[in-house]
Amino acid sequence: MRLLYFLSVLVLLLVACEVDRDFVTGEAVQLRFEADTLSFDTVFTARGSATRQIKVYNDASDPVRIDRIRVAGETGVVFTFNADGTLGPVAEDVVIFAKDSIFIFVEVEVDPTEPEATSPFIAEDRLVFETGDVQRSVVLQAFGQNANYLNGFRRGSFFQPICQDGTFTLPTDLPTVIYGSMFVDSCTLRALAGTRIYFHGGIQRNEVLGGSGIFNDGFIYTLPEGRLEFLGTLEDPVILATDRLEAGYAEARGAYRGLILGPGSRGNRIAYTEIRNSIVGITADSLAEVTVENSRIVNSSGPAITGYQSDLTVRNSLFHSNFSNTIQVLKGGSLLLEHSTLANYGVDASALLIQNFACDDATEQCLAAPFSGVIRNSIISGSRSGELALTDAFEGEQDGFFSLEITNSVVRTDADFLRSNGGLFADFYTEYCRGCYNLQPGDPLYVSVSDDDYHLDSLSVARHLGEFLPALPVDLEGRDRDTVTPDAGALEWQPGS
Repeated sequence: MRLLYFLSVLVLLLVACEVDRDFVTGEAVQLRFEADTLSFDTVFTARGSATRQIKVYNDASDPVRIDRIRVAGETGVVFTFNADGTLGPVAEDVVIFAKDSIFIFVEVEVDPTEPEATSPFIAEDRLVFETGDVQRSVVLQAFGQNANYLNGFRRGSFFQPICQDGTFTLPTDLPTVIYGSMFVDSCTLRALAGTRIYFHGGIQRNEVLGGSGIFNDGFIYTLPEGRLEFLGTLEDPVILATDRLEAGYAEARGAYRGLILGPGSRGNRIAYTEIRNSIVGITADSLAEVTVENSRIVNSSGPAITGYQSDLTVRNSLFHSNFSNTIQVLKGGSLLLEHSTLANYGVDASALLIQNFACDDATEQCLAAPFSGVIRNSIISGSRSGELALTDAFEGEQDGFFSLEITNSVVRTDADFLRSNGGLFADFYTEYCRGCYNLQPGDPLYVSVSDDDYHLDSLSVARHLGEFLPALPVDLEGRDRDTVTPDAGALEWQPGS
């Protein structure tokens, strides 16, 4: 009896070994997938589900065995699957015979009433195939919220709106999600009070150019005949941000490219708008024009605003947590900055950089163009000893190429700045910056930089520094300004603020 038992066990072991020899397993398994991404493009207005399928191929001459198939579980949206008759969430020892394939059916269940932290706008997960120590995966994508999705899931692609009567107005009842980028041509793109625009950006390969080069995705770009009108209100600003609204992403930087005003795009207006999480909030290219009013640009990995031989008007606006120069003006152009606050703390870059030239690294050539600037009642601050970087390519020897007037503003300069440009700014506080205050270490200014609270301290050096501007009687938060000596910056001091 014992012998029969032993022989039975031996036979079973031999059969098991034979099975192992019949199948390719572990790292030797080679799989081919019908696609690298499985997308569910259904927009759910209520709880619902959708199913998609994908084929997995074994092109080898021997059968293979997949150790494990599972959903990674990287989002609150529920993905389940059926692998050749085996139901998930986990399937083990899945066999694909030689020169054969299997179907995998994947189902997503979405409840758009769940908060974005649980069911994000773009819910991405992975279907993972494990063979030994090797893992391969197929990306799973679904729309997790009821929203106005532009571009579907076409990563790196461009959406161009079809305008009615020259205007394309984004909806206010649903958020707009831009997966990829948008081009605006021969049209005004309008966003009214309460419009929310979320970007799903990232680094992409430029497939339009045959796969050559890469670029940062997630932007709105205006062509010469296109323009933007973002017209929020104090109570309902226009919001631009990353599509990841979980708490951990609130202060994320560089999640998408931002707004790009292409060469010659004129008449752009950004009012009562908040731009968060971008690489650069607003880029204005050659001869572009933009007015930014009552707006905030925060948590960018680059400047809040970059102008390249463009015309910039900035009023009643606050910029902070920008991981570069807060505003940079290159190759001339013009800048009007009134009652605005530039708070450039924790970064080794100047709050305001202005130069009337730009250099091409490839050709090693520099081109100059005239610059004219007016700054009134503003605060240019940061953690460096000098927060102004001004460069005139001609060091004052070429008339009409560098004109700057600053009045009634808080600035921060050091001795190196006064000696720069061949001594052009040696008399800065009499020739260029009249009625200004040069911020010193320890001077009271804001309530709390560490808490990003840029309301003025009760003893702030910016208080009563300004000169009343009739066009700006209220501050960024709608509070009346002193009509004789208002405070410098975007926010007027109020008791208890």
